[in-house]
Amino acid sequence: MATLRKEDEILRDNIKLRLKELRETHGKTKAGVSQNVDIDRQNFQAWEKLDTNRGMSIYSINRVCNALGITLKEFFDSPIFK
Repeated sequence: MATLRKEDEILRDNIKLRLKELRETHGKTKAGVSQNVDIDRQNFQAWEKLDTNRGMSIYSINRVCNALGITLKEFFDSPIFK
């Protein structure tokens, strides 16, 4: 697996932070969202953990957005990404 550039690592970690923020704001559990997006709970958990290198594809982010009832624009329209 290729090494990510520093800016890519920052983006990956910001996506993880935003995912956790949105999940908690919507009052959802990791297990609940993972079931809604048809992802194993352990894989979903890795998406939120900052100490893992596991990232999300744009397709997975879109599925999470659909499960939370938001758009991709709303996902990325956050001070986290500024």
